[in-house]
Amino acid sequence: MRRFSPHKALGQSFLVHAPTAEALVNALEPGGDDTVLEIGPGRGALTRLLVGRAGRVVAVELDPRLADRLLAELGAEPGFRLIIADFLTWRPDFERPVKVIGNLPYSVSSPMLFRLLDDFTGWTTAVLTTQREFARRVLGGPGSKDYSAMSVFCERWCRREKLLSIPGRYFRPRPDVVSTSFRLVRRERPLFPVEDEAFFRRLVRAAFAQRRKTLANNIVAGFGVTRAVAEAALAQAGIDAGCRAEAVPAERFSALAGVLGRV
Repeated sequence: MRRFSPHKALGQSFLVHAPTAEALVNALEPGGDDTVLEIGPGRGALTRLLVGRAGRVVAVELDPRLADRLLAELGAEPGFRLIIADFLTWRPDFERPVKVIGNLPYSVSSPMLFRLLDDFTGWTTAVLTTQREFARRVLGGPGSKDYSAMSVFCERWCRREKLLSIPGRYFRPRPDVVSTSFRLVRRERPLFPVEDEAFFRRLVRAAFAQRRKTLANNIVAGFGVTRAVAEAALAQAGIDAGCRAEAVPAERFSALAGVLGRV
């Protein structure tokens, strides 16, 4: 088989450390009755472990060269299916909830996670590996410097847990960053309701747009209202007008969106 050269444009960097691969698959807890969706199987470090433990493995790979290699090695394995597609546009057809695992390319981690949260709701547990800084934004809580709009969106739909810090030397080609793996367990229903999903997201993004500014200032800048209106909305939502977004629990943003949406 010809020597493989990773595509830099696709952000390809492959896990080569066997104990870490084992730990990630163990964290997913695949069983004989489970269907596992692997996002970007790459060179198959996780895939080889999954096909021996899960009842069905569906791997979605963008690079046809990698897909050909995986099919040559694992194509005959019962329950294994490989799809050559971009996960961001692929339309799943699962009949029951699945478990998800993947090492997300750093450049598209955010849209891939939003795809899981928004468009592809038929999953129960996800074990994902991303650049450390992105993972911190996913896992951050109120009062921390890592708390972000992404933290709020994920908290609404998932229970979140950090798993591992993974050094660059465990990948090939070796990236210049540290990676972090985390587990998301999807809630059966969102932690709190929102009246208008699009408006809620607009508000949360505006709230964190300039972290050093108060929430009132960011509302004024993001929605074009007067400071008096912004402060009145905050008071009605039970939020101190002088605080910053990083101090506000996720569910309070829902209350604030409900108030501002009626202004």
